[in-house]
Amino acid sequence: MGILFWLAVLPSIILASRVLAYDRIEKEPPKLLLKLFCMGMLTCIPAAIIEAVGSGIIASVVTSERLLSMLMYLFLVPMAEEGVKYLALRRTHDNPNFNYTFDGIVYAVMVGLGFATLENILYVLEYQTIETAIMRGILSVPLHCTCGVFMGYFYGVARGQEARGSEEEAARARTLALAVPCIIHGLYDYSLDTETLLASLLGLAFTVIVFWLAAKQVKIASINDAPIMVSLAELNAPLPEDGASDWKSKGTPPPPFNKEG
Repeated sequence: MGILFWLAVLPSIILASRVLAYDRIEKEPPKLLLKLFCMGMLTCIPAAIIEAVGSGIIASVVTSERLLSMLMYLFLVPMAEEGVKYLALRRTHDNPNFNYTFDGIVYAVMVGLGFATLENILYVLEYQTIETAIMRGILSVPLHCTCGVFMGYFYGVARGQEARGSEEEAARARTLALAVPCIIHGLYDYSLDTETLLASLLGLAFTVIVFWLAAKQVKIASINDAPIMVSLAELNAPLPEDGASDWKSKGTPPPPFNKEG
């Protein structure tokens, strides 16, 4: 059981360390990261309840196996799991540590990996095989990390747009923060459930592509990381008489919030 446990948690440790390494400008407090990881684990509970209730409702009204599979794996499961993760992520909205756009990726990945870790442990405990742990470590855990990357990227964009007063752009980014992970998750699950050679090959190709895109997105977001502007109230505050803080008059970005442990 010791080996199986570590095989279940090791992928999350590796992926978290890789993403955190790209947080170049200002590292996040370990206490906050642990809190987000634990919140991600807890989201497994409401997700399981939503899936159980939803699947029962769908099965009671749908007789076609193909339609049932589509509704389950393209819509119910991804919306339940990504939805509860997004709600957990939203709790960081007003956190003073959330002061750079890349922080959104860090937070979402920690929530996603928390979910993936507990889910992985439960699967390994159920099947008790090294093959299960390895396959889920190669596919399922990186999937949740990938969804976290895209969710966090758009979430960070939305937070920045809010601070700049662009509510329409912020709403669009928030929609993408939930929609993109749901689409990725749904296509991944449905390809696995459709047990044909073509579906498996297409699913594998899709998985490799989105994993690669997520890795590339992390690098690009890290390079282009920028401070999230202060609120409009602070932006319109009068400048000191000595002119020491002249960022407003020069049109340069205002300083980020102070980060506290």
